[in-house]
Amino acid sequence: MPDGAFEVSVLTPESQLLHVDARAVVLRSSDGDLTVLSGHTPLVTDVVPGRVRVDPAEGDPVHMAVHGGYLQVETGLGLDGSDGRATRVTLLAGTAELASQIDVARAERARAEAEARVEELRAAQGRAGSAGTGPAGAGHAQGEGGGATPEDIELAEAEAALARAKVRLEVAGGTSS
Repeated sequence: MPDGAFEVSVLTPESQLLHVDARAVVLRSSDGDLTVLSGHTPLVTDVVPGRVRVDPAEGDPVHMAVHGGYLQVETGLGLDGSDGRATRVTLLAGTAELASQIDVARAERARAEAEARVEELRAAQGRAGSAGTGPAGAGHAQGEGGGATPEDIELAEAEAALARAKVRLEVAGGTSS
């Protein structure tokens, strides 16, 4: 392994998406942007949906769309099979795609469908809210018991689908607005 390089694996439930020697991994966690280099402090953190960039020890950067997950950074003796100190990075993602494998036309259709569904659901909630009792239909947005209503859940799912489509388009180089 070249100096300054470390092992990086990106895993999804379906496959090992990437396994390379790298010089850097750049992503975002809920704590903010993160760059992992050789010798990084051991860490376990979440990965928020967005772009992940892996800079291989040789070759061009690898970009991927990751829709959430977890990152583990291990640093210790013998991780690379040698007697020296090494770093190993594992990204576990429920869903991830290499930029080169994203079908932009399909992602555009998914974005358009999700935008339409979000608008439809928001409009329906607005109508239901204005038909409720009290100011702006108080009590309807959170349901009778204070919890999320089926409509709230459906809207959240549609918004998540829209966010996934936008991430895919951003990573693939398409439009996302």
